Amino acid sequence: MSRPWPDEPNAYMAAYLDAWNEGDTERICDAFHDQAPIFQAGAVQASDATSRLAYRGGWVDMTRRELAQGTRWECPSLSVEPLGTDAALVTARWVFRRSDGTSLEDYPDSYLLVRIGGRWGFVADVIHST
Repeated sequence: MSRPWPDEPNAYMAAYLDAWNEGDTERICDAFHDQAPIFQAGAVQASDATSRLAYRGGWVDMTRRELAQGTRWECPSLSVEPLGTDAALVTARWVFRRSDGTSLEDYPDSYLLVRIGGRWGFVADVIHST
């Protein structure tokens, strides 16, 4: 990556949010360490670079038209619970809000964020049903 990731969990999450608002699929995918599974709707989805690009890239592609019209991802609540010095449990509430205030998406998501080889990254993503 041309831009390094921040070395602090709260700043890491802010950079991840920025990547979504920039529609930067490559950076979004880079936020995850290799083999980071996704837990959604009671099922585990294995994840490698190819499947992560397909899954995350699909979500980014679905938002591009809205992003071009000024819709932005927000994180109105963020909880970062340290799990020692090299791990944290992060829960974010993501809202995809149009400039008129209406929201298209609004859901909580949790991540296991760990530092491996000196670099933070997600090793698991738990998408909560609402």
